[in-house]
Amino acid sequence: MKNFRGKAIVRVWLFAALGAMASACVSSRPIKYYRIEVPQMPAAAAPGAGVSLQVGNIDAPPLMRDGRILYQVGANEVGAYEYHRWVETPDRMVQSWLVRLLRSSGRYRSVDPPNTGAGADYIVQGRIYEFGEMDKPEIYTRLSMEIELRDSKTRRTVWSRLYTNEDMVSGKEVPDVVQSLEQNLRRGLAEIVSGLDQYFAASGQAGGTSGTRN
Repeated sequence: MKNFRGKAIVRVWLFAALGAMASACVSSRPIKYYRIEVPQMPAAAAPGAGVSLQVGNIDAPPLMRDGRILYQVGANEVGAYEYHRWVETPDRMVQSWLVRLLRSSGRYRSVDPPNTGAGADYIVQGRIYEFGEMDKPEIYTRLSMEIELRDSKTRRTVWSRLYTNEDMVSGKEVPDVVQSLEQNLRRGLAEIVSGLDQYFAASGQAGGTSGTRN
């Protein structure tokens, strides 16, 4: 009986040790972080609208704001990669890139982020609906975001654009997904910036208001 109990105790300690080792291996797995680089827009050849812009908050679902790269399986199931995360969350990413792209276009008197204390003629704001991997079972990435332009004086939305696009992923690893999302975001931001330029070119106003909405 003593021998049996001794073997049982050894087994318990062995299982506990194996469990601790497995837990240590899992907890020590490194987290990989990814950033997206969006190229600058070419400077405008013609004079711009001469208005000032403020890029306000870009809203996003709570799950998207914790930094993990998301994936969707089927129509309803959404998951997140625990060890693959963004350096900057998608909402902050879109906001900062809009500031940089609109500034580099040279079409505006000023382009500022929120809370700068400067009064702007128009406020650019919006929401990201989807930004992640989709398994269909083929692997795609899907980006869906809506950006709007609001007159700061009248509080009216004078322009808006919904961008939704799916892009097939060339491989099966997370870096392939990131590359596809980068291409998708580049196209989306280029379309948004171009749409804003076209709105101001068509309105022919420098800091005024307009009821036009595309």
